Amino acid sequence: MLAGQTGQVFAEEKLVYPSKACMPTVRQTQGPYRVRGIPQRSDVRDGSAGVPLKLELSVVDDLWCKPVSDFTVEIWHCDAGGYYSGVDNIVFDPRTLQPTGESIDMTQESFLRGYQVTDEQGKVEFTTIYPGWYMPRLAHIHVRLTWRDVDWTSLDTQLYLPMDVEQAVYQTAPYVDRGPNPIDIDRDVVAKGDRAGVKALTANVEKDGDGLVGRFKFAATAL
Repeated sequence: MLAGQTGQVFAEEKLVYPSKACMPTVRQTQGPYRVRGIPQRSDVRDGSAGVPLKLELSVVDDLWCKPVSDFTVEIWHCDAGGYYSGVDNIVFDPRTLQPTGESIDMTQESFLRGYQVTDEQGKVEFTTIYPGWYMPRLAHIHVRLTWRDVDWTSLDTQLYLPMDVEQAVYQTAPYVDRGPNPIDIDRDVVAKGDRAGVKALTANVEKDGDGLVGRFKFAATAL
């Protein structure tokens, strides 16, 4: 009797699977440089020099593909010189890609960090700069999504930028003095040659006046 009832229930119910358009966003490591107590702000530059980059980010539910409000979207990335604020920056050997034991103290700074909360359309915007590069990584922007402070909904990942855009940006001040990034996707200690993963996390970046605009849609878990 029970088996028959169970079979009938499953026969009548329609199983729902995510469409490809809203498969969960690829996760990547949070990394060592996230700090607590960052400000809620849309302009995170805090005096940092660099090519202006407006980030237009949106969040949809990873099952129903619908925009979700009340997601805290936190971003942080390095400045044009390759330094993160709020931390001791690890110095890496460019040959071995291993820490040298030295560090650069930026613990008293707060640039290029902030969070916003998605609106009814699941959107947030940030004004920042195009990130510089640091050893041993591709240029990237860290992103953490959390729905209504429910920790198990948190998604940590990283956004990458198109290589043709990066090459053009790094020929301008203040990036040009450091030259192009010597790290490619195969030497990146996080990507480790995962071209599909990096492609899936690469923002759509276009010219926007004197700067750039980058757009990306995340799919994450909400209740």
